[in-house]
Amino acid sequence: MLNEHCQSLFDQFVPMARQYLDSPGVMAALELDQLCMKLYPAVAREKQNQELSNRIREFGRGLPRKETEELRGLLQDIFTEAQAAGLNLPD
Repeated sequence: MLNEHCQSLFDQFVPMARQYLDSPGVMAALELDQLCMKLYPAVAREKQNQELSNRIREFGRGLPRKETEELRGLLQDIFTEAQAAGLNLPD
């Protein structure tokens, strides 16, 4: 059940992050940051992956201050690490 919770949050995170990078905005950043604040502790607890947790936290904290390209690179790192941790990328 816990693993499903982590995957469920990640399933919400992926499209929101992609959408934000395509069309950044303050409200979208706030919503995405709130989701990151739920996701990163779930990843640390359920997946026992502090590196992935830290990257998600860094992504959330970088909104909207970091440049889109920097966030895009960080998101690709998150995707790679997430797949290695057993999380599936939604279509």
